[in-house]
Amino acid sequence: MSGSGRGKIAGRGAGEWALAAEALLLLAAFRLALAVVPVRWILRWVARGSVADGVLNERDRAIAVRVRWAVEAVVRHSAVRFVCFPQTLAGYAMLRQRGVASTMVYGVARSATGELLAHTWLMLGEQSVLGGEAAGEFTEVERWG
Repeated sequence: MSGSGRGKIAGRGAGEWALAAEALLLLAAFRLALAVVPVRWILRWVARGSVADGVLNERDRAIAVRVRWAVEAVVRHSAVRFVCFPQTLAGYAMLRQRGVASTMVYGVARSATGELLAHTWLMLGEQSVLGGEAAGEFTEVERWG
């Protein structure tokens, strides 16, 4: 997504700080959950309830830019490493909470040494919200949302 809203976290207002705090809590919760809970249970929980009709509008895009900023700011400034899956889940949950329909994508690839690699990313329509920079290197296996 263009205009990712990147910038210094210190200069942000209370709304952005609250959004970053939400992202931090969700990232930590999903990181822990992925270590102890089956993925299918997490996906079922995060996708519960209903969401908007999926028609993209400027409001949805603006919310996605703010969510992207919050998740990336926390990841960038955290002492804890958050890989793609907790980032994707956190972004998805934050968008869903705000009534914005998005899609989580799971892909696989092989490294130069033959090792199986996995990656998840978050899409809003055909635009990447989180993790899409590396998506072209992976073969899509599944979509959720």
